[in-house]
Amino acid sequence: MRVIHRSTRQMMMAVVMLALLTACTSASETPAPAPTQTEASLPPVTQTAPASATLAPTLTATSLPSPTFTLTPLPSLTPTPVTLAERIPIIEYHNPTFVLSDEVMMTPEWFGDQLRWLSENGFYTLSSAELAAFVQGQPVPQKSVVLSFDIGLPMHSEYTEIVIPALRQYGMHAVIFLLVSENVIVDTCGQGETFCWEDLRGWAEEGLISVESHGMWHVDYAVMSAENQRWDAGQSKAIIEEKIGQPVDGFAYPFDSYTPEAQRIVASLGYRYAAAGFSRPDRSVYLADPSPYALPRVYPYSSLSLYPVLSSTSGLTFPEMMWSQVALVGWQTPTPAATLTTQPTLTLTPVVSTPTPGAATPTPAPVEGAEAFMAACQTINRLAEGDERNYAFTLLNFNTDLSAEAQAALAGPVQIWPSCNVQAGNQPRAIVLHATRGPLSGALNTFRIPSYTSAHYVIDRDGTVYQVVPETISAFHASCTGYRGNCQASCTICDGPDGRLWEPYEQSIGIELVNQCQIHVDEFDGPVYEDFLLSFGWRYWEDYTESQIAALRVLVNDLRARWDIPWEMVMGHYQINDKSDPGPALNLFWTRPGNPPREPIFDTSQP
Repeated sequence: MRVIHRSTRQMMMAVVMLALLTACTSASETPAPAPTQTEASLPPVTQTAPASATLAPTLTATSLPSPTFTLTPLPSLTPTPVTLAERIPIIEYHNPTFVLSDEVMMTPEWFGDQLRWLSENGFYTLSSAELAAFVQGQPVPQKSVVLSFDIGLPMHSEYTEIVIPALRQYGMHAVIFLLVSENVIVDTCGQGETFCWEDLRGWAEEGLISVESHGMWHVDYAVMSAENQRWDAGQSKAIIEEKIGQPVDGFAYPFDSYTPEAQRIVASLGYRYAAAGFSRPDRSVYLADPSPYALPRVYPYSSLSLYPVLSSTSGLTFPEMMWSQVALVGWQTPTPAATLTTQPTLTLTPVVSTPTPGAATPTPAPVEGAEAFMAACQTINRLAEGDERNYAFTLLNFNTDLSAEAQAALAGPVQIWPSCNVQAGNQPRAIVLHATRGPLSGALNTFRIPSYTSAHYVIDRDGTVYQVVPETISAFHASCTGYRGNCQASCTICDGPDGRLWEPYEQSIGIELVNQCQIHVDEFDGPVYEDFLLSFGWRYWEDYTESQIAALRVLVNDLRARWDIPWEMVMGHYQINDKSDPGPALNLFWTRPGNPPREPIFDTSQP
């Protein structure tokens, strides 16, 4: 058995990081700039703890039937060795016999398959402290992953008989988010299926687990009062630190549900990060992540009829989901030869060969039509990350959709920067405005990394407009990620005519404006807007430039005219998801109640 204790893991990590950082300094390429804006230093929220608190009703374990199924072996993919991670996934498990529904379940065999595959493919499992350091900007090996387990029910035997032995067998580490309830954990071991502190301390000292907080009550933080949130998250942190004897860095929101206020409270209590679920369409955690208190997680669940395809990944298997989330450099997912032969390919010969050094880059003819664009992307998506793939993007040229009048009204020509993070088909009936929360380069480079992140347009601070995706193709700029409850109940572009979910990115055009959003005014060198209303609980925001506003007017007016989009369907990202962008500095139809003031950007009295 391969067992790695904590001290050994730390020594291994130090050696690996020294080697990686040494190699990185001599590399010819550098990773895309990470977003500069973070929420790591959120202002404390002063609340009064309740005089007393009553635990939620007793949680009881559900007796689950043993499923009948036929295992399909998971394919083993062999990627090219890589260096440092720009993004990593956090996998959310509960227990090996977890069943939420017929479509969302786990079996001990699937769980064993997944950990075996991670081990065979060289993935490094991060501790909680390592995850916190990564979120704050400390690099980790490229193939890194977090195995997280939410313990909210007494399932002691499943951990002692399945989870812990598997961690020992593969030399892995897990991050346990523990509900500190007497129904789940007690002081004396041997009390049926309840956990005991002695076991958790032993597993932590062995280097198998980090013990973090899942709260005390398991109550939805979106409906819980601020004072109860503070007591719940603070009390659980204090108890775990006392019982385990180690710092508690992480918090997992019950039901993966949170609010901006919950993020501020968790930050003020000294947590270094908080884990959520569908917090954004791109489910990876980024180096120096801009939302450390709303980190997304991926779900490894399936159904008896689907496995090995996962039920939450739009047709991906576990290995395919993992590769898509880490965006490895120098790898590509194998595709059956039969599938390759039936896929359309680019007619441009240079797409599969890098240019000769010193030779002039050719100017390709524009790709005409959505079908040709999708065919080109299918070819590009089969290429490994690196020079060959980057060169292929230079050949994927297309004409902007903006009218000649709109192009003439802009301060400069529209720049084409294609992304293949797309889906065929789009029926635009809305315009959704976003903020990048980072520099232009970070946004454009992110759109080139295989992920569920893209937009149709980006407007830089100087007013330059970049078109990234043709308007008749869906760009992944706003999503409910397959579940209507992940979007605002008031979302006007989340429902189809039959009342079922219709993803907002399939019926809208997304515009990103380069902007940091919330800022710490004493650390920011740029235009500032002071919001007197404290929208989203924040006073200072980066202001949008006059050049951006001018370009935005041209772009929105042109889109509205060509797609017959009414004013009420021009909206901010916050009207779809639990987000704050593009923020109060972008006052679309209202006078800004802050400093400096500004009249509405758009005059809705005009047709």
